[in-house]
Amino acid sequence: MPFLDPDPHEWLTTDRLTSLRLQFKDCSTLLRQAGLWRAMLGYWVRWQVSLEAEWSSEEELNILENLTRQWQSRNNLAAANLTPSELRSKLRVGPAAIRWSRQQWGHRLENLYLQRKHELDKASCRLIRLNDKHFSFEIYHRIKAGETTFEQAARDYGMGSERIQGGLLPLQPLSQMPFGLAPLIERLQLGQLSKPLRLGDGFCLVCLERFDSAKLDVKVEETLLAEQLRLWIDQVVNILADILQYCNVDSLENDH
Repeated sequence: MPFLDPDPHEWLTTDRLTSLRLQFKDCSTLLRQAGLWRAMLGYWVRWQVSLEAEWSSEEELNILENLTRQWQSRNNLAAANLTPSELRSKLRVGPAAIRWSRQQWGHRLENLYLQRKHELDKASCRLIRLNDKHFSFEIYHRIKAGETTFEQAARDYGMGSERIQGGLLPLQPLSQMPFGLAPLIERLQLGQLSKPLRLGDGFCLVCLERFDSAKLDVKVEETLLAEQLRLWIDQVVNILADILQYCNVDSLENDH
């Protein structure tokens, strides 16, 4: 795929590569052996871009104070082996990296949203999986006639683990909906029961419980920006991995 802006090769300056050498030359072998080398490189890139984020001191302070309170309500500094300063540095990376991403790709958000809207829409439905086609139609007509509810039929006759929850598949992005149900769900109205449909080697009944059409709000914007950032970081890490394949960390700035 083509490189995303900013160009990863141009972003990987000699100064950055020198910084990488100084920070990780003594632990690179251990990180490789532990299978953490690429993860470390990815975090290093994320941390580097977070340092370039442009935001006011007041906004940064408010965000970090909120994140610190949330973190400390669930965790312990001593157990995490972190100082207060190290914790704030750690918590800063995520929101600062997203802020940097907005500076890079904010102008593309509307196009990204239109391209990904199908994947961002969320839905919840109920599902009954059955073996027999004729029995599937029998259950369908019994539900339509009010002789049983969808939930009870799922518990009594459903095959999958979802039967325990009355066939409920919880609210989730359509892109993550199992069994290829997304196209069907998009055609259903709220509360509508589908006729028996082929599903793998069996059949299924589906009833749409909830459909949340994605809107380009702050949460969706941050989801889109996070995805762009992940793709970009993957490209940078691939370049670093190629550079590092035949050299050690000590010679990084000489080989770039």
